[in-house]
Order: sequence, then structure tokens, then C-alpha cells
Amino acid sequence: MSDNQHCTVAVVDDDESFREAVVWLLSSRSFNAAGYADAASFFAKHPIKALGCAFMDLRLGDLSGLDAYRQTRERGFDMPVIMISAYGDISTAVHAVQLGAFGWVEKPVRNEKLVEMAVSACAAHEQICKQYGRAVDYVRNFSLLTPREREILMHLGKGATAKEVGLELEISHRTVETHRNQIAEKLGLKSARDIAAALFHTRHFYAEGSVE
Repeated sequence: MSDNQHCTVAVVDDDESFREAVVWLLSSRSFNAAGYADAASFFAKHPIKALGCAFMDLRLGDLSGLDAYRQTRERGFDMPVIMISAYGDISTAVHAVQLGAFGWVEKPVRNEKLVEMAVSACAAHEQICKQYGRAVDYVRNFSLLTPREREILMHLGKGATAKEVGLELEISHRTVETHRNQIAEKLGLKSARDIAAALFHTRHFYAEGSVE
């Protein structure tokens, strides 16, 4: 990604000096960087549709970084998230990556490492947005689904057929197909390609346990 100005990077860390230093560093490299002292500020102020990534501390004041990461997915933020640790907590950082985080860095971290991670994460997000287009927005409309539709989408997202879902939930496959059509309509999925992309993202979000 050659033009960093198109990339918005959030730095979520309650360490003011570190946060401001990273924001300054990224801004000096032409990123559109913004700092947040806690997860609540990030969720309230950061543009949900921004192309970019987020650096998020593992130990925030209002909630843990892992919980904050899960909430980014529940709230519809699809940007890559890079976890930051000052405590050498490698196991927690690895767990975050297993949940779907883009990567992790440990304080103190070299400036060039931060920039490299930001460039890579922004490029990855740009590729996702180009490849899936509107499909990445489906998570933001997830609240429109009924509990039954969410349940069916969960199974479909794991690769089950309508017949297999019907057997699992003890309903007819035609009922499953009706729900699938309603899901597609509510999430704004018009084509087979859109649905396939949405199901890909469903598998991703359920695999990391971020949507309940």
C-alpha cells in the first residue's frame, strides 16, 4: 500500500506517552492516526467503515484487550487488530492471534516494526474490502436477524447444507432455505458471490468466537 494517507490507524492504549508517540510516528509516515485512551472512546469515536487497522493494548483500563478485540467484531469493525503487550504475556498475545487478531507486538517496540505492521495490516484490509465489497458490511446488519436466523446462519457459515441444517435443527430444508433467503435480504446480499463471501466471513467470525 503506497499511499498511507488512505489508511486510518487507531492506537488504543491507556499509556498516554506511548499512545502519543505512536500516533506521532504514524502521522509522520503519512498515516491518518488517532489515539484513544480506552476501548469506550475508540468505539464511540472511531469511524467504523474506515480503511485501516488498530493497535490495541492487551491491558486497557476499562476492559481487557481480548474483550475489546471481541467487541470490535461484535460491533462490526472488520479492520485488522494488532495487540500490544507491555507485560511479556506471550500466551495471551498468541491467544489473541488465535481469535483472529492480525498480530502482536511487545513493548518496547522498534519504530520500524510498528510502521511495518501498520503497512501490512492496512494492505490486508484494503485487499479484503476490494475482494468482498459489500459483503464485509453484512456483520454490521447482524442485529437485524432473528435468533433463529442467526442460528441458521451460524450453521451455514460452518459449511452445512440446507438439508444438514434442517436435520440438525429438526426443521425442513425448505424452511431453512426460506430463512436463508430472508437472511440474504436483511444483510443486503443480492448475488451468489455476495452470499458466498458472507458465509466466508461467518466462518471467520464464528471460528474466533466473536459473534454470539
